[in-house]
Amino acid sequence: MKINSIIFILSLAITLPAAAMDKTATGALAGAAIGAVTGKSVKSTVGGAVVGAGTGAMLKSGDKGKAARKGGAVGAVVGAGTAAATGKSVLKGAAVGAGAGGMIGEATH
Repeated sequence: MKINSIIFILSLAITLPAAAMDKTATGALAGAAIGAVTGKSVKSTVGGAVVGAGTGAMLKSGDKGKAARKGGAVGAVVGAGTAAATGKSVLKGAAVGAGAGGMIGEATH
């Protein structure tokens, strides 16, 4: 499984040119790397990428950052609620929900 995670990270690094990388992309790469190192599967890598990208989006200034923070707050609530309803980790659900909500908030702005 570690090989798949490494391939995923390398494919992200190759497809995202360094000049075009903003906080969202940088967060996604950092989150994917942390997820790959600490996790046991591709799911951990993808989850790390989502949380990292959302965090990067929320750290932006201006209207996009504000929209990402609002989306992250809504996503955290939805993720925590969904995790609680399905018997999963509420904290992990909130983190992934916030990351996804942050990316959606930024993208829809």
